[in-house]
Amino acid sequence: MKIGELSRRSGVSARSLRYYEQHGLLSAHRASNGYREYDEPMVSRAATIQMLFGMDFPREVVQSVLACTVDVDDASHDVLAEQLREVRTELAERIERLTDTHRQVSAFLEQRSR
Repeated sequence: MKIGELSRRSGVSARSLRYYEQHGLLSAHRASNGYREYDEPMVSRAATIQMLFGMDFPREVVQSVLACTVDVDDASHDVLAEQLREVRTELAERIERLTDTHRQVSAFLEQRSR
């Protein structure tokens, strides 16, 4: 399928698909006319990549997650586990900051409504 169809079926913009391909996250074959041709599994792969980026996962973690979707050795899973531990720590810190900001905004609004 061409990039437009992949975009329509996966819900990922053509621009993002090109970015994913540029960074080795997606693969395409080039037709004789130079157009990208994608295989069927790229539909779910593109949607998965978009979901992971939407969760603010860094590209390295996205690459590791994708690598673990195929038959790989335990070392690859260990690398992913360590990366996900780092992501979890960053998320906990972000949640703490957001919770503090939420408290401050609530306190301000409470004070203003008096």
